[in-house]
Amino acid sequence: MNVKQDRLFPTHTLTIDNLLLVEYLDSMQQDIYHNFKNNPHWREDGAQWLGKNWQSKYDLHTQMKYKPLSNEVVKFGKKYLTDRLYKFDDLVITDMWANILRPGETHRPHTHSNNIVSGVFYVKANKASGLVFVDPRPQANVLCPDVSKQNLDNANSVNYDSYTNRMILFPSWLTHYVPVNDTKEDRISIAFNLMCKGKIGSSSDYQSAEF
Repeated sequence: MNVKQDRLFPTHTLTIDNLLLVEYLDSMQQDIYHNFKNNPHWREDGAQWLGKNWQSKYDLHTQMKYKPLSNEVVKFGKKYLTDRLYKFDDLVITDMWANILRPGETHRPHTHSNNIVSGVFYVKANKASGLVFVDPRPQANVLCPDVSKQNLDNANSVNYDSYTNRMILFPSWLTHYVPVNDTKEDRISIAFNLMCKGKIGSSSDYQSAEF
């Protein structure tokens, strides 16, 4: 008797700690607070208050001061895709913006539509307010038995801790949210989206694997 167990349709993330960006952290934080102080409220160009959650304009990747971060984003975005054996002509950042999450605040569940890969880089953070991913399968938890221990095979959500100088990449379609910041300090992060250049495929193309 032969027994075989496979994991079908896995959802991959990529976490990078201790990037070579330490020397830029202070200047990025200062620039983000500078932008916040000059533009603290809703603006037509997109910066806004979401409760006590502030977001900058979405063009940080076009600014030279964020070039070192942009380079790392593209580098690891390409790794994320090539490790999955995806083919593409190039990978570009479509938008990049700063977030200030105030104590006691959260960010509701959402996805990043019209992109391939998304991610976040933590400029100033601690373990308290990380990133939670939600099981994307709509019927997976309709009927589900109890578990003896939670793991990646049976959990319906997965929490990633946030740390300064950590980057997390994930598929843009994956629902995620930020739990309550229960510290006394702001959590400062930079979010980004990436899109492929070249042929993406069509609705009639099914990528079928045989085992």
